[in-house]
Amino acid sequence: MKKRREFLEQLSEVEHEMLKVTGGLDMEMADQMRENVIGITKIPLGLAENFRINGKEILIPIATEERSVITQASTGAGLVDNFEASTTGNIMIGQIQLLDIPDMEKAKKAVLAEKEALLVDANTLSRSRKAVDLTVKALDSAVGSMLIVQIYADVRDSMGANLVDSMCELLAPTIAKITGGRVNMRILSNLATKRMVRVSATVPKERIGADVVDKIITADAFAWADPYRASTSNKGIMNGIIGLLLATSNDIRAVEAGAHSYAAITGTYRPLTKWTKTENGDLYGELEMPMSVGTVGGVVRTHKLAGIVLRLLGAETAAELSMIAGSVGLASNLGALYIMVTEGIKSIQA
Repeated sequence: MKKRREFLEQLSEVEHEMLKVTGGLDMEMADQMRENVIGITKIPLGLAENFRINGKEILIPIATEERSVITQASTGAGLVDNFEASTTGNIMIGQIQLLDIPDMEKAKKAVLAEKEALLVDANTLSRSRKAVDLTVKALDSAVGSMLIVQIYADVRDSMGANLVDSMCELLAPTIAKITGGRVNMRILSNLATKRMVRVSATVPKERIGADVVDKIITADAFAWADPYRASTSNKGIMNGIIGLLLATSNDIRAVEAGAHSYAAITGTYRPLTKWTKTENGDLYGELEMPMSVGTVGGVVRTHKLAGIVLRLLGAETAAELSMIAGSVGLASNLGALYIMVTEGIKSIQA
């Protein structure tokens, strides 16, 4: 209660009232944001506690209707001294699909020969966010062969969908001429493998007991052996992540699509986390997943409550928000596993 009160004391009277009553959104703003608006839904916004991420203590607002989400995240975070988090950058991928290619190998070479000129054209769309690379690949499909041209753009602190889509639209006619093919689609990919977050954490065996360490590792092995269990494990991870991203008005559907696609990227659906035992018997966990989030642009800065949440989080950059989200995901998974192998999941659903 004390931490919650101190957290709210950072807000002005107007912001505090907004948090309690309007959620930062009225009908006029809602109507500008989305089509055919008839009302506004509200979801409880709570605080997950006990987090220390890269040495910084932080309270994390989570928007969720599910009772156990914040409890699991806070429980998991309370078992860990510090979450070590990093990101691989802010590169998003756009794809242009071309059909009816008369000579596939010739077309691939022709596109790559014009790569620098194509990147120059793409970079007329933004002063600060730039296309940095372009690749080509041929695919065999149920409707025949196709050429896919992929554009890699550093979208910096935005989610980047609109920019990448625009780059694909701009380059598509030129690429069609270069290849002699026919453009069918040009669209961002939500499998953001160039925009990964990686988080690790250690739980001392003295804190939970050697038997619980073994139980959690055994539960994790279940998820790695069975996609039915892996699905529920990943749902638990996304519980906390989605709650945080919803509170910051990020595209939760894009992040979840990327997460589940990455979980199946080997051809078998797997968990996004892995739990092992260190040499001295401590529990060690890792999470790795795509995280396409933004702290500028789109609804993020339009929605007043999202701006407040980002300020309270201290997340000025997409990388910072990504690392917080990944830490919440790992903590949510740890908290759920710990509760399930000790008290049982029903203990927090009562």
